[in-house]
Amino acid sequence: MRRIARITALAAIPLAALASAARAQLAGIPVYFSPRGGTGVGVAGNLGFPDNNSGGGTAYGVSGSLGIGPLTISAMGGAWKGTGFGSAQTSFGADVSYRIFGGGLLPVALAVQAGYGTVKNPLPVIGGTFSTIPVGVGLSLDPPLFPLKPWIAGRMDFISGGGSSTSKFRISGGVNLNVLLGLGVHAAVDYTPSSPSSTILGVGVHFNFHVPTM
Repeated sequence: MRRIARITALAAIPLAALASAARAQLAGIPVYFSPRGGTGVGVAGNLGFPDNNSGGGTAYGVSGSLGIGPLTISAMGGAWKGTGFGSAQTSFGADVSYRIFGGGLLPVALAVQAGYGTVKNPLPVIGGTFSTIPVGVGLSLDPPLFPLKPWIAGRMDFISGGGSSTSKFRISGGVNLNVLLGLGVHAAVDYTPSSPSSTILGVGVHFNFHVPTM
């Protein structure tokens, strides 16, 4: 009996960590937001560093986006190896954002975004897949002659898996720095204020074939 209880307790540790990291759209990586959007194609590579409450370890991923006027559609895939997991867990996601204000010469842009992400449970005895549906609103600033372009977004994450479902409020924010000719770097933080609070840090590089919004 004690052995069964011990196994259950040990299984709950990586299971809880997975549920926490799955709150990000791509497990272990912040949910990125681009309220300004743009017309054209963009690609990006990302690294994520979840804290212990988010599962720990390191995550990496790639994403691609297509901008059609105020509408931007993105797809992404990656892998995350949390603390205590024997192997990296693959995750996939997609999102759609719509710019409702700003762009072009305006220094402020406002957009809404909804997405979907999945990551498999690393424990065969429990099995299943965790799914996340993030829905939020983001605001970005584009100060003239200022190289750093900050953004912030609040959202609700609707999470299901392991026979249960829940929802969490999260905040993500970051900065973009375009180096030259569409090439740039970016950084972000994804934070859950509810107890226990958790944080995911992220950095990456992007290349945009985008035409600036008008």
